[in-house]
Amino acid sequence: MASPLTISVVIPLHQGGRFIAEAVGSVHAQSLRPCEVIVVDDGSTDRGPEIAARLEGVTLLEQPNRGPGSARNRGFAASRGDAVVFLDQDDLLLPNALRAHRIALEANPAALLSVCKQRFSLLPGEAVPSWQRPELLGEEIVAWTPSCLCLRRAAFDEIGLFEESLRATSDLRWCQQFRARGCPFVEIEETLVDRRIHARCQSGEATSIRREMLELARRAAAERRRS
Repeated sequence: MASPLTISVVIPLHQGGRFIAEAVGSVHAQSLRPCEVIVVDDGSTDRGPEIAARLEGVTLLEQPNRGPGSARNRGFAASRGDAVVFLDQDDLLLPNALRAHRIALEANPAALLSVCKQRFSLLPGEAVPSWQRPELLGEEIVAWTPSCLCLRRAAFDEIGLFEESLRATSDLRWCQQFRARGCPFVEIEETLVDRRIHARCQSGEATSIRREMLELARRAAAERRRS
């Protein structure tokens, strides 16, 4: 009989002192505990690394600021789980998240990843940012975002690591490549992530995202022409 699938949780940290304790707390509150929690500080200058270092059960890695793709790659390289969840520092895992991912992947051994729904919620005291679609607040949708994915190690053998030159959209590029290749995955019809919206979300880096999204669109078009 195969051993149960083990899951590592990797959290990239950059200027996230306001959020990191709650993010890690949501991992510790799981009905299925991960085999490890790795926080990768990506050159923070706030108290985030100090807070993370005091949290029980956390391995803290530190590097100069190279972007979230680099931090995810560093955490993946240090991890030992059969699969990895890359939790964004300002998101929360709902209590059944890791168990649901394990059940889905174990029931679908060919799937390289599982993807779940996320719930959009506005942090208390925050105004709705200009880039946030208000109609999405409170909605629960399947989301190809790092917090909603649980990736087998074999997924990186197939696609490679996150592209570190893309500072704002390395996760989008990775998912674009995964789906373009028709890699097998399993969709979980359950909301397992609380996506917390606030003014300093990376989603608000509109200029960088627009520039990189145009580049990704050019690449996707070129790839379609070649195929």
